Amino acid sequence: MAKKFDFHVILLALLVLIMGVLIFYRIPANGYFFISLAGDTFNQYVHFFNLFHDLVRSGEMPFWSWNYGPGGSFWNDFGYYMLGDIFIWPLLLLPKAWFPASFIPMTLFKIFLICLGTYLLLKKLGINRNIALVAGIAYGFALFNFDHFYTHYFFMNATVYFPFILLGYERFLSQRKPVLLFTVLVLASISNFYFLFMITLGLFMYSVFRYFTAEHTQKTGKAFLLFHLKLSLLYLLALGTAMIIFLPSVFSLLQSNALHRTGQPIIDVLLLPAEVIQKLLWQGGINFLPLLVLPLLFINGSKKRFWIYGVAGILLVAILMVQNLHLLIAGFSSPFEFRAFFIFNLFFIILGARALHDIRFKQVKNSILLIFISLLFYLWLENNPFTHYAEWIKFLPIAFAVLFAAGHFFTKQRIQFPLFTLAASAVIAYSFLLPHSLMTDLIAQSDGEDFAETHKGVWGVLPLMNEEHYRTYFDNQEIKDGLAPIQDDSDLYRILINYPGILGYNASMSFGYRSYIAYQSLLDWNLQRFEMDYLATAGNRRLNVINGFPSSTFLTTLLNNKYTVSFAGPYNLYGYETVYEEGNTVIEENQFFLPIGFLYESALPLSSLGEPSDPLLDEKILRNAVLPDQVFEQSGLKPAEATASQTIGSLENAVFDDNTQVEYRSDGIWIASETPIQINIPVQPHALSELTVYADVLPYTENEGLTIQAANNLGSSHVLQKNMRSNRYVIDQYNYLEAKNQVLFRFGMDSETDTIQLTIQPGEFLLKDIQVTAVDYGAYEEIVTAYQNNSLQDIEYGNNTINGHYNAEEEAVLFLSIPYSEGWKASIDGQPVDTFPVHSAYTGILAPSGEHAIALKYRPEGFLSGLLISIISLLGAAFLFIRTLRSTK
Repeated sequence: MAKKFDFHVILLALLVLIMGVLIFYRIPANGYFFISLAGDTFNQYVHFFNLFHDLVRSGEMPFWSWNYGPGGSFWNDFGYYMLGDIFIWPLLLLPKAWFPASFIPMTLFKIFLICLGTYLLLKKLGINRNIALVAGIAYGFALFNFDHFYTHYFFMNATVYFPFILLGYERFLSQRKPVLLFTVLVLASISNFYFLFMITLGLFMYSVFRYFTAEHTQKTGKAFLLFHLKLSLLYLLALGTAMIIFLPSVFSLLQSNALHRTGQPIIDVLLLPAEVIQKLLWQGGINFLPLLVLPLLFINGSKKRFWIYGVAGILLVAILMVQNLHLLIAGFSSPFEFRAFFIFNLFFIILGARALHDIRFKQVKNSILLIFISLLFYLWLENNPFTHYAEWIKFLPIAFAVLFAAGHFFTKQRIQFPLFTLAASAVIAYSFLLPHSLMTDLIAQSDGEDFAETHKGVWGVLPLMNEEHYRTYFDNQEIKDGLAPIQDDSDLYRILINYPGILGYNASMSFGYRSYIAYQSLLDWNLQRFEMDYLATAGNRRLNVINGFPSSTFLTTLLNNKYTVSFAGPYNLYGYETVYEEGNTVIEENQFFLPIGFLYESALPLSSLGEPSDPLLDEKILRNAVLPDQVFEQSGLKPAEATASQTIGSLENAVFDDNTQVEYRSDGIWIASETPIQINIPVQPHALSELTVYADVLPYTENEGLTIQAANNLGSSHVLQKNMRSNRYVIDQYNYLEAKNQVLFRFGMDSETDTIQLTIQPGEFLLKDIQVTAVDYGAYEEIVTAYQNNSLQDIEYGNNTINGHYNAEEEAVLFLSIPYSEGWKASIDGQPVDTFPVHSAYTGILAPSGEHAIALKYRPEGFLSGLLISIISLLGAAFLFIRTLRSTK
């Protein structure tokens, strides 16, 4: 018999549409997109989409991208963000400039799916359809969802999938129908492995509880284990089917900074129940409905398992109270960010809907307690306002309680219907007013108004992006025109580009140039360590960012830089000649440009560099390929030990300010001060040279934080911030016990500096070494010219391939300035050869003498294994479904 169409779904869709339009219409009406002008959406996601859009339309698989930092695996590193996001895929068919405008329609669509999944789940649980509809609205319109849509839109995918996963579980539990659960688990698995972890824990918690409360299950240990073995098999088949995206993402995770990151300490290990309620209402924006009715479960005895449901509610509150338990459920993210809210919110909604459905409100005790709790809610909202409608919403719990209770004491439909409708309207109005108030704050913030911020969500109130912002930061015609003169150059090269305040970390992804800079949560740790520790680069030694080497002639040439494009003053690099100048745009070409590959005929073992970092490291890696020890022995190459460096200033001649305590020790100079410490280093006269300042400073401050500014008498300055931000401690860094204290300030081309001043933030420190070094450019020209004559020739390249040939007089190391990845497979004259890391982060091949053809092809790490597992799992799932279908006939 055909099932009747559920008109509640139409009603739900209309309610979502009407509420959504009324909430959002002011955003486009005021000229804004529903995208924050700060944070990760602005700095990351728009750029990521532009990169994805271009890769898909390139005609090649979106494996490797040259526009992602110095080059990186899109398939591996962006599985966390959008590679498997099915809500993003349709947008790839549209012009990429439409992406910002898609946020409101995408948000409305996701909210509808969240509400629909919750409604269908509750209906499957036997909840009255009207209650299920209102509860679905309450779950979908939680303020937390809106707080994240405009700041971290993909976080909400888990909120979409979770109710459908539980619905699939119910179908599998009661009817042995696995298709829905399998399908949604696959989508969740390819969407984001991090949120899959949370979903898995949520499913486990739900299953353990639900199995023993379902009426149709056998309450024996054997039956419980047998069912969960079947459930686990289905879960593994779904996860296996997703492996083509999931497994490469895990490879990326394991090679990223995640294992080197220290979590923020939890100051309040245990929250009070009142603090949990505040967290749910303020940071989560949960509807009052479940919190209002859950206490009633404890006064209705054991009938219909009320006590069990009540205890489940207490356990949820207890998990939120114990911050370390919350930390686990939230995938080890900070409890403050409340990323697992979607799990707790849905569980509370289910319990609340169950209470509304099962409790007999004709019993006076239930109605009285409901109204009493609503009065407590009134008082709480009176004393803790958090919306622009505080004077209204405090009455909504009372209105619901009175109307809902009253409706049970009338038998006539014409009286019951309006009472229940008005009660439902109170719940829906609460769900509507919270995000509507947030939009008021967002518009006021974006307009630059002086306003009283009422929003108490996780991310606060951030300004919104408008069309002018998008054109400025993501589609800037001035930048496009500035890049146009070099676009006909078909070489594979990188550029340095500056436009302060306009070009962000990931701008290369939107404007299509190849550079060094990137900001992403799964950046390869070796690349970050290469900058922060191996090269002791100044700047912010923070996770998720690589900054490049804009002030180092040696490093930028070594790593394939051909042009500088400047919109705000020239770079200070040797050997660059101006080839284009118009308005504020100046393009300089590197006369000592090195291709993506060249031959090193000398090498050093990695172990010879030792610790601490070497003040002459830049020159050493210019002269030598730094190889893993075993590869060094195999290569037969010898070190080039000559140096053109000279020390022209040192710690021995340092002059300290009068406020600093100074004590000379055998291991260095101990200094301490409650004011910024100034150290002046006299610099000897020197010819035009590459100038660097090396400092090895051991901090004895809290968390070993360190901020040093190095400046010369000409006004040039550089800053190191280690475990700091704006001189404030930042502890969610890579583990400060691993972080190195050495820094090389690279001043670039110089002949006039006579003083270097180091300024260290107040504290207690041990100065172990300071050296000012100059390297003559004559040696640089000679070395680089030799590399140019022994480089990869006739280079042809695509997103995932490089082909060329070389001619070596003797055995050498072919250095490729490609970030090292085992996904790059190399061959010489068609025969596979091994690759290995050079300088710890880039790629090398042992190159036999003579003339040879070289070919490299990229496949993401884990891709082929993931593809094989996906095929096997999909076939296994198909077999299981067919067998299940036959057994049910």
